[in-house]
Amino acid sequence: MQTTLYMLCEQGPKQMMSYVLKTREGNLIVIDGGNREEADNLQETLVRLGGPDPVVDLWLLTHPHKDHVDALFEIFSRENPPKVKRIYSSFLPYEFYKAYDFPDLNGAITKKKFQAFQEAHPDICFSFEKGQVLTAGSAKVHVLRVPDERFTMNAVNNSSVVFRLDVEGQRILFLGDLGEEAGDDVLASVPKEELRADFVQMAHHGQNGVKKSFYEAVAPKACLWNTPLWLWDNDAGKGFNTGPFRTVEVRRWMEELGITRHFITKDGEQALPLPYAL
Repeated sequence: MQTTLYMLCEQGPKQMMSYVLKTREGNLIVIDGGNREEADNLQETLVRLGGPDPVVDLWLLTHPHKDHVDALFEIFSRENPPKVKRIYSSFLPYEFYKAYDFPDLNGAITKKKFQAFQEAHPDICFSFEKGQVLTAGSAKVHVLRVPDERFTMNAVNNSSVVFRLDVEGQRILFLGDLGEEAGDDVLASVPKEELRADFVQMAHHGQNGVKKSFYEAVAPKACLWNTPLWLWDNDAGKGFNTGPFRTVEVRRWMEELGITRHFITKDGEQALPLPYAL
């Protein structure tokens, strides 16, 4: 059995983020999960990889946006959800998100829902801690950053946890929707060697995330884009690069950094056997 990382693709027009890692020992790790529309595909993937009664060793949540968390809520609202041993998160208080989130209060609403979820499932819900190392089979998750309340601009995205997944001799850095402000803080507070990775999950779906200098410090060989076609092309309905998103600019950064290997959910589910020849 070969360790494989699966990037699940969008089941509708909205952007989202959902990963499943299966280790060579058979352990399953889920990262985020996506919108409610992604719940069926995620649950079917877990059954495909783990059998009719799959067991998830770790379910890791980067931050409280519905396109990252709502699939978890949907799956657990059903009869006989998969067994999950440990769910980790580091969401800030509801009052913080209510005060500083964008007008739709997506983050505040998601935080309130997750608080109810924690109360219903106290035995499996845990908090990330900086410096923590989580293990599942041969995979190790190194927690490099947990959020605090300093960043009130782009508040929910900047409350993303940053962790590095080390498996089969390769490193994969997950950033969630990390923004520029928190990204600069990570660069200042985390040793560069801890950030270096073979793969990087592009912050905020590859647009309006961390700065180019952050990716320079990571020095990845390949990029993981949780990005549907319209966002990849920055097309809000009027053609290539006519929308308000920065994806095309970030794509250009990667060219300037000499990165030529890209895995993009617009192309469908991506399965990366690890170690991957880069």
